[in-house]
Amino acid sequence: MRSMTGFGRGRADGDGFTIQVDVRSLNHRFLEVRVRGLSDMPALAVRCEEAVKARFSRGSFDVNVLLDFGGFRRPRAVNRAAAKRLWEELSLLAREIGCAEPSLEAILSLGVVQEESPDEEEIWPVLEAALDRALDEVGSFREREGAGLAEALRREAGILAKLISRAEAEVPRAQEAFAERLRERISGLGILDEARISLEVSIWAERTDVREELDRLRAHHARLEELLDAEGPVGRELEFLAQEIGREANTLAAKARGVPLGEVALELKLCAERIREQARNVE
Repeated sequence: MRSMTGFGRGRADGDGFTIQVDVRSLNHRFLEVRVRGLSDMPALAVRCEEAVKARFSRGSFDVNVLLDFGGFRRPRAVNRAAAKRLWEELSLLAREIGCAEPSLEAILSLGVVQEESPDEEEIWPVLEAALDRALDEVGSFREREGAGLAEALRREAGILAKLISRAEAEVPRAQEAFAERLRERISGLGILDEARISLEVSIWAERTDVREELDRLRAHHARLEELLDAEGPVGRELEFLAQEIGREANTLAAKARGVPLGEVALELKLCAERIREQARNVE
């Protein structure tokens, strides 16, 4: 089990440059990746995004890339097409207003000398190495956090099992106590015979039967135990399972006719919410 929270940093050296990659991951319902620092190399940004998606299935990732040329400037070149176009436009303007032709220095000062774009195929192996190291650290971080989450969820699974057993023990007592109160109330009216009283009690018992809810809670608990021992991403199913446990607890609370059973149903709802909160952190 892995959490969705983590941080990692990786560095790698190339020929005349160094790359540092910082990766931070946070909770997210799905998988979201944002790459910063490669705005002038979008193809490499896409590769970084694909690398993250190949290793993780859930979480919000911020990938920050720092490309350091060690103080050396990248090679420069004249953008000839832009320079020629500027020369023609400035020359035309000079003739129209009757001033001197533009100089070469004036053209060069307008930004036609640009740094050459780096060779992305040369940069990618270095970037990939730095990114892999950062993602390794993120993975280790998430595994350590995941171990704590698994321990907390196992604790909640134990609590859930005890609460279900308590509910099963309380049901007969709650039914018997409420049936007796119902029998006394109906008998007090003095208009129904014993057969009709028994019929009314039977109808009430059928309407308030919670065996199906308890059976489903047992099934949900069994699946919870399986997920805690499973490999791979289980966060989404854990969230769904907690939601279903909460739904059964709500139904049990609505049908409960005794204070003890109602209290157990409330504790089941709280347990389901705690499981759901922990599951939101699981990949």
